[in-house]
Formats: sequence, C-alpha cells, structure tokens
Amino acid sequence: MASFRSCITLSFFACAAFVVSIFNYSCAPSSNVIHSRNKRNIDDNQIVRICIYKTKEPVSVTSADKIKLYEQSGYFRFIKPKRRIIVSPQRIERPIYCESWNEIITVNGKRYRGMISFHNVAGTLYVINTLKLNEYLYGVVPVEMPAEWPCEALKAQAIAARTFAFYHIAQQKNMLYDLDATTSFQVYMGFDVEKETSNRAVDDTRGIVLSYEGRPILSFFHSTCGGKTADDRYVWIGSDLPYLSAVRCGYCSGSPNYEWEYELRVSEIQRALKQRFPELREINSIRLRKNDGRVSTVAIAHDRGVANLSGNDFRILISAEKIKSLAFDVKQNGRTLKIYGNGWGHGVGLCQWGAKGMAERGMHHGDILRHYYKGVSLKKLDSRYYTIPSIAHRVL
Repeated sequence: MASFRSCITLSFFACAAFVVSIFNYSCAPSSNVIHSRNKRNIDDNQIVRICIYKTKEPVSVTSADKIKLYEQSGYFRFIKPKRRIIVSPQRIERPIYCESWNEIITVNGKRYRGMISFHNVAGTLYVINTLKLNEYLYGVVPVEMPAEWPCEALKAQAIAARTFAFYHIAQQKNMLYDLDATTSFQVYMGFDVEKETSNRAVDDTRGIVLSYEGRPILSFFHSTCGGKTADDRYVWIGSDLPYLSAVRCGYCSGSPNYEWEYELRVSEIQRALKQRFPELREINSIRLRKNDGRVSTVAIAHDRGVANLSGNDFRILISAEKIKSLAFDVKQNGRTLKIYGNGWGHGVGLCQWGAKGMAERGMHHGDILRHYYKGVSLKKLDSRYYTIPSIAHRVL
C-alpha cells in the first residue's frame, strides 16, 4: 500500500461517555441447512436463491392461484387460491417449499416471482425466493437505479448487477442461499418494483457479464463518486483487485450528493464508537489519514490508548447517511465538526450518476462499464468456471 498522502488531526477534551450501534452484514446459515451444488449450463434461465427475510416472527403467504406446499420427502398439499398461510419458525422442522404455477406469490404483502421456501435456522425463519436470474434482476435494477434514466445507463447497471450476482453464486458454495435482498449484496424488492424500461434493459443484455481474465468480476457500484472513483484497497482492508482501481469520472456532477456537508457533534461520535471499543474513555483527538483523497484509516486517541479502524468502518459506524463518502474534509468548531464531502457511497466501481451522465452524452453501455472497471471484457456467461445451486424440486 502506498504511503499516506495527507492526514487531519482533530483534538477534543472533556468528552462524555457514549453507546454504539453496530451493523451486522453477515448472512451465514448453520451447517445443518446446507444444500448441495452441481455443475449446470449457465444462462439467465438458471436459478438464483435470494434470502428475502430472516425473522423470528410468523410470515404470511398468499396467491391468486392455488398453492402447492411440499417437503423434500415428497409430502405435499394444495392450498386454495387467496387463502392465507401463516408460517411460524417454531413449527418448521424441515424445509417447506411453496409454489403457485405461473402466479405471483405474496409474502408479507410483497409479491415475488418463482418459488418460496422456509427454513428454520436455530429458531430463525429464513425465507428464500428461488427464481430465474433475469427475473431476479427485474427486481434489482429499478431499485439500484431509477428506471426513468437513459437506457444505456440501465443496461450498464443490469450487466453490473448480473455480474455481481454470478460472482457470489460462485463464491457461496454449500450455503442455503446465494445472496440476500439487502445492501449487504444488492437490493432486491421483488415483483412490485418492476418497470418496463428496466426490464427491457435486463432483457437486452441477456447473458452478458463483465469478465477479467475469463472470470466474472466483483462488480461493485455506488451512487456518486464525486469526481473520482476509489481504489478498493483504500476502502476494504485486504482487497486489491486490479479492475477496481481509481479512475477519473467527470460525469456525475448532476448528482444531488456531488457535494455535501454535515455537522457532527463529538457526542455522536462517542455514541457510535463505544460498543465497538468498550475500553474507550475520554477522547483526546481523532486522526484521519487519507489515501488518494479519501479517508482510509481513523485513529482515536483516548485516555486508555488508541482505537484504530478503517475509514469505511468509521463511516458506517457513525452513519452512512451522515458521512456519505470517504472523500471528505473536516473543520473543528469546539465540540462540533463540520464535514465537507463529495459523493455518496463507498466510491468503488461503477458510479451510477456518472453512468447517467455518460449515457446522456450518447455513450454505449459497454464504454461506460469499461471506463469504470479497468481491463474488463463484456462476454456471454460461460459454464466452465461456475456452479449453480441445485434444489429439491425443479419449479421454474
């Protein structure tokens, strides 16, 4: 890693104690719910498994057509159309599968294509939506990018989302599901969010992924880079992928978050860090170190020592809504920090507002993607390198 190019030190005295909230991004089921995986030909008709809920509360299921409810053992029963099914984790001993032919299934008021399955994982109900890859992308693209944006930007987003999904399908071996429906992976909201324009972008790019040295890439994307994307090694410790190096953007100035500012009180920092660092007492100073214009590490000096964390961890612990990116500077005014920043998100990979700006200038989706991911190729899915999950019943 290159040496630090700049640093900022902020000093404080007589700071109060605090409490923290920590985000848990992990989603790993226990070993007793593992499914096998077999090699298959890969295309957009293959299945993907999405964890849409993890809950200890009952879940309701309905459909306009009759529902077939069954177990892997072969036992099944039919439920009449529009009749509500209540699934409680305490009553699930073995996985239960639910399908409704070509009708949409409604789960807790939200509609989904494909099949729904229920799994009890140590007392928590895991609700998995199994469906075709393209149908999954229908519920991703308009959530991650406004469906009224230019079609070339939507196509770029569709390819990035497809590639991101395939990368994780290959990685999540022997797991209950491939991705969840949150920002831990990419946001998926099912049938209700689908739009004609975003569905067309998915269909028009069917089977196309971003490849580096013959394999789909880890295609991160974010809202606004603020003029320059981030090198992944300065955002996530241990990451250093050649296609995720920083590039100049110059196309995202239309974003409402291209520039932003926020006033952050010392007490907010204290509340956000106490649980992560329970030994932390009175804060004496906060030292922010930068690489390539973005905060990469944070050192918090206190009466019992120094607490060190990455810039991205600091941003998430405080609030990603308040500190919108790592490209920021700080001015101290007593017990208040005024933060001036550019961009929104981690800054790695595709800049979505930049994609919009490039598309509005008439650029092709391939050119947009090759700008943000260095050295990549656009190619059709290739089954030689990847595995697709098998399920108990072929339902699609």
